[in-house]
Amino acid sequence: MVLKSFEKFAYTYSKYNIIQKKIIRKYLNTLSLRVVDLGCGSEGLCKYKNFEFYLGIDNSENMLKLNPCKTLRLDFNTKKCFNIIKSYDFDQIVSFSALQWADDLDFVFGEIKDLNKDYILSIFTSNTFKTLHKCLNIKSPIYSKEEILNSAKILNPKIEILNYKIEFNEPKEMFEYIKFSGVNAKVKANIKEIKKFLKEFPVNFLEFEIIVLRS
Repeated sequence: MVLKSFEKFAYTYSKYNIIQKKIIRKYLNTLSLRVVDLGCGSEGLCKYKNFEFYLGIDNSENMLKLNPCKTLRLDFNTKKCFNIIKSYDFDQIVSFSALQWADDLDFVFGEIKDLNKDYILSIFTSNTFKTLHKCLNIKSPIYSKEEILNSAKILNPKIEILNYKIEFNEPKEMFEYIKFSGVNAKVKANIKEIKKFLKEFPVNFLEFEIIVLRS
């Protein structure tokens, strides 16, 4: 479901991934000149910095068609992906807002540890869209802060928690953001609850909580 969602909305993703861009810019100066980027999406970090070596990894064919950087279509949920990554000469593995969709965080973090490279990993938590989810009686499809931090113990990382908020003038604008950013994967909402929300518009914002793990 996640892959299908990002395949479908690949061509609108760069317009709506506002928070991801904020995070990238925040940590841009800490990036090595030789990086592998897990879940690179449609843009790629080469838009932001000149690298000696950059390799983007993503499982969405449509995303990679739009990405101007060097990329490989691989699934970071697989051993094959990390075995291929090990064949490259790089200094740092990074991921900006993709690993919340990992099938098994313990597996992914374990593979990242085995690479024995520096890392910067930003991961959205289930507190993202928390107020909206409460209004619509929806359970978040992504990992909680506690689950992420527990799995991350294997990395012994430096940890930072980021919080952002986007306000909207009308409910249609909010739901367009959710739809076209591809982040509605795995979410099943009650149509009755959505219609009620659209009529009353009790919440005019979306909040985002991100855990950043650094070596």
